[in-house]
Amino acid sequence: MPFISGGSKNKSRIKRFVYFIKKPSILRTFCVFIIIAVIFSSLISGFIMYLYTTKYMTDTKSEDIKKAVDDINILYSRMYTSYINNLDESGDWVSDEGYRDYRSEYLELLNRLELYHDLLNITGFVTESDGSIFLSYPLLPNMTGLAESSGREFMSADVTDKLLYNNGDYFFKESAQYYTGSAYDYVIDSGDFHGLYSSYTDSYLSITQSIAYVYPGMTEAINKGTITLSIPMPEITKARSSIINYYVFSTFVAVILEIIALIIITKEITNPIRQLQSMTEQVSMGNFKAKIESNSKDELGQLINSYNSMAEALENLDVLRNDFIASVSHELRTPMTSIRGFIDGILDGVIPPERQEHYLQIIKEEINRMNILVNDLLNMARLQSGKVELDMMPYKTDDLLINTACKLEPIIDEKKINLEFDLNTKNCEVLIDKLSIERVLINLIQNATKFTQSGGIITIRSAFADDDKVQITVEDTGSGISPEELPFIFEKFYKVDKSRGLDKKGTGLGLAIVKSILAAHNQSIRVESTLGKGSRFIFTLPIYRKD
Repeated sequence: MPFISGGSKNKSRIKRFVYFIKKPSILRTFCVFIIIAVIFSSLISGFIMYLYTTKYMTDTKSEDIKKAVDDINILYSRMYTSYINNLDESGDWVSDEGYRDYRSEYLELLNRLELYHDLLNITGFVTESDGSIFLSYPLLPNMTGLAESSGREFMSADVTDKLLYNNGDYFFKESAQYYTGSAYDYVIDSGDFHGLYSSYTDSYLSITQSIAYVYPGMTEAINKGTITLSIPMPEITKARSSIINYYVFSTFVAVILEIIALIIITKEITNPIRQLQSMTEQVSMGNFKAKIESNSKDELGQLINSYNSMAEALENLDVLRNDFIASVSHELRTPMTSIRGFIDGILDGVIPPERQEHYLQIIKEEINRMNILVNDLLNMARLQSGKVELDMMPYKTDDLLINTACKLEPIIDEKKINLEFDLNTKNCEVLIDKLSIERVLINLIQNATKFTQSGGIITIRSAFADDDKVQITVEDTGSGISPEELPFIFEKFYKVDKSRGLDKKGTGLGLAIVKSILAAHNQSIRVESTLGKGSRFIFTLPIYRKD
């Protein structure tokens, strides 16, 4: 059978759906959130529309019925006035003409109730103050004796069964059905009028007003009863049902459309995220070359661009790491190989005694170089771990710069380089660890000397950066640094001259140590350079305030 043959496919779809529901994902979260939001907003909108429709239709009908109530009230007052005026003191009719006037007013009242019933389907009651029903339309069963009842409609048993019958008269059972509490206000009921219309499925709009009659010669109105007009409101019931049906259907359609739209939209979001996840896994395995293409300029596009930048930076760092390992290996293996070769030569007698002192001197120099490298590595490790305790003391800025530069005067003079000062921080003291900052200056001046040709100029400047810092600049007119290499010059073992032709004794750790020392002082350093024109290293030092 077809149902059985498609069973495996149906089970597969169900499994995918259950997996989708259980799987923690952005798509599922978005879908659940939007579905709940749509349902919640639709329910609120439907409830508000439900109430608004009921109120609007009730208010519209109320105005029509109020006019009818006022009309019936006037007719009743005229009828009752005719009744009072045509009775003598004993309660008998003064004349047949007076009785006919009263009957005429009575019939007009009855006919008007019938007219409202025929035109608007209104059920009307005129009651006495004790709740007994004086007149109604449709007519009650006790009104069959009236000559005017012939051909008129009578009240259904569904209504009369809810009334109280006593001594030939019908009464309202509930005082709320005939007592308004006010002589002139309208009392509006939009339900079953306190159980009177409970047998009907439609709601009824009932408006009740007291009959306030003022006797001749009196100033205060007397409550003679009430007038109640009721009209079925099937349109309200239909409107309510339509609203519920409409909102259930519209909510269902909206949820389906939202899910479709969300799947499309979130795929545009989740696909790059999945790519990011995949690429991140590749990065964790050491593959830094994978990139994600994105033309989006939104937050997701920025995230992808940040990832690509991170991957590129990690790739560069990986290159630097490999270079670092290669540099350390080279820096250590080369002198150790030389030392071992020279020692083996001495021990084996290959090197004659008269040449042994020369080679021992070379061995000493190589050991000193290895010692400097190891010490630099240890200093770097201590600086980066934060274990170095700085001896912070105030020191005059100009004295610091001049005295430190003088220590390097021999190597500066050897290369015939001009040293100049441009100091603008007279009598300014900085709070520093003097030995560490001297090392910063020595490393920067040595670098400037190394890459500046004879006849070049090295300039040391000082100036106030702001209220709390002094800016120090070491500038040279040397070979400069290419833009591609500028981001990496503060990395460990990074050398601008890859052949090390200009720095056979250097370890490649000088600028990395400079950056670490300044970081320990909570200060920064930056470099500006133009290839072929020179470089400018700029860093800051904190000003010492005595107060």
